[in-house]
Amino acid sequence: MNTLSLCVKQIVLGLVILFSFQTLAADNLLKVNTDRAKFNYQMFCQGCHTPDGTGGKSVPKIKNTIGYFLQNQVAREYLVRVPGSANSPLNDQLLAEVLNWMIIELGGESVPKKMQYYTVDEVATLRQQPLFEVVEYREMLVKKLSVK
Repeated sequence: MNTLSLCVKQIVLGLVILFSFQTLAADNLLKVNTDRAKFNYQMFCQGCHTPDGTGGKSVPKIKNTIGYFLQNQVAREYLVRVPGSANSPLNDQLLAEVLNWMIIELGGESVPKKMQYYTVDEVATLRQQPLFEVVEYREMLVKKLSVK
């Protein structure tokens, strides 16, 4: 086998490996089924957060603000760890989907330009650590966030 054919084989093998990793990464991205996510929001979230995300009397507004919670890891985790998320009857995939849908549909200008979507694995891990002192924790987070 000459040197040229060995180099070609190595290049081809490298490309195969590269494309395999890209395919795996694409498969791990959660695809948002907007109709299902909207339905799940209506069934499990809007009773408190209202249909348009403006929130009830003592329920935080998520409309045009939810994206600010993606500014740092602790605030990002908060959205999964609040009791409504952590204790939701939705499985991890559906919860990740509805959270991503809420950010996209209700976040407005608060959503970062390069939004990092919630993954199923991330939600599965975070919801195992639910928050109990939600109001105080949220107040502390909001003080640290760049909220307009």
